[in-house]
Amino acid sequence: MLSSNSNKVTGCIQEKEGRSNYYIVLSSYDGSGKRTRKWISTDVPVKGDNKRRAKVKLQEILAKHNEAVIDFSKDMYFVSFMEQWLETLKPSISLNTFDGYKLILNVHIIPYFEKKKLKVTDMTPAIIQQYVNVKLKELSPNTVRKHLANISKCLDSAVKQNIIAFNPVKRIEMPKKERFTGAKHYNERQIEELLECCKGDSLEVVIMLTLFYGLRRSEVLGLKWGAVDFESKTITIKHTVTQIGKPYIRMIVPKTKVAIKIIAITNHQYDISK
Repeated sequence: MLSSNSNKVTGCIQEKEGRSNYYIVLSSYDGSGKRTRKWISTDVPVKGDNKRRAKVKLQEILAKHNEAVIDFSKDMYFVSFMEQWLETLKPSISLNTFDGYKLILNVHIIPYFEKKKLKVTDMTPAIIQQYVNVKLKELSPNTVRKHLANISKCLDSAVKQNIIAFNPVKRIEMPKKERFTGAKHYNERQIEELLECCKGDSLEVVIMLTLFYGLRRSEVLGLKWGAVDFESKTITIKHTVTQIGKPYIRMIVPKTKVAIKIIAITNHQYDISK
């Protein structure tokens, strides 16, 4: 179970007068309700887009601290344990990844295990294998493997907490991974029909960019005019739009420089865009 919420640490990124680096400011409350603050240098210079790097360090520190604050009891039910584990993971992963984990937990794992009233210490390879066998009747092997990956990460935490001696997920027969056979796509005739149908529509440019460059939905919806350079005739894909729960829509910057794409605008696309 969780220890007192007063022990939970929050934090933010701030600049410190006379210092050239960003600082992490951690805040917490002691048993008497008194607030304490701690300043930690990130060693990240205050310049350019470095604040994003500093925020990553903040998330890592918060994740480590708040995981240590949680007192995972051996009497805790597996479902409750996994819910609390996921909350400790939240600061160190993207909102989109967290939302995906949460969806699997709420739709599949909780409904299956909650009625069984199993504690963390009750989890065995046989119980995990039974879950796999049931889910393979309704889901693809690759999807079930994703479930197992989440359960395994959670139970790895239980091993670290000395609640269980080993991770039972690592002692089962894993579903055989399905080979990806390729995505479905429009043929030449279908593309021509689509372009003809959307001609003059407000979505014409969006559809055209998706077709010509194979952009993901999140990438093309994340485009801003600032990403278009008419002089060099290029578009920089550096933002995405992803739905996080309902109805929230957030702009998310790619995690690495490798994820940023620069694509050339053809003369035809240039004329339509203008």
